[in-house]
Amino acid sequence: MLLELATCPLCGADAGRVRSSHLRGYRYSCARCGVFGIEAAALGSKGMLVSAREDVARLRAYGHLPCIQRVRQGFRISAGRA
Repeated sequence: MLLELATCPLCGADAGRVRSSHLRGYRYSCARCGVFGIEAAALGSKGMLVSAREDVARLRAYGHLPCIQRVRQGFRISAGRA
């Protein structure tokens, strides 16, 4: 797994990311948002939930690794492994 420099899809800050085969996407590490996973299908999609950053922070506070997935109705943020 090779760390790439990227922009955090939640807050726009500089972040690092590595590919995640479990999620079919990436695991991001952001100084503002923390560590979370996101499906490749959810990246670049307009309409990311405004509360996504808060939901990620809430799951991290409970010791989970948040995962953002694209679903038919929009996005789902759940506890999982990335």
